[in-house]
Amino acid sequence: MLSEFPHFYGDLSANSGRNFLGRDPEFAAKFIERHAAKLMFGCDCSCRDGHGAGQASNQPLIAGKCVARETLTVLKQLAPPALFRRITWENGMKLFKITG
Repeated sequence: MLSEFPHFYGDLSANSGRNFLGRDPEFAAKFIERHAAKLMFGCDCSCRDGHGAGQASNQPLIAGKCVARETLTVLKQLAPPALFRRITWENGMKLFKITG
């Protein structure tokens, strides 16, 4: 769908984003490279301290952990620095027409 629809974007923030990145890292790295212009990260972690306090999920990859921290760690491992910056900052800025 990301390839077919020009106004379709992917979000890597929630538990599903972290699970996707960890399920098959080799596939995820290629997916990130292929769709870097249309992927974004926006934090929606429910923990209170950036380390998992209050995180209620029992998903193995994120149980008792900060979803945002875990997702960003894996994303940083899978994406070269330029793509990491694009996904975590530049794509959102461009989509929402924010200058800075």
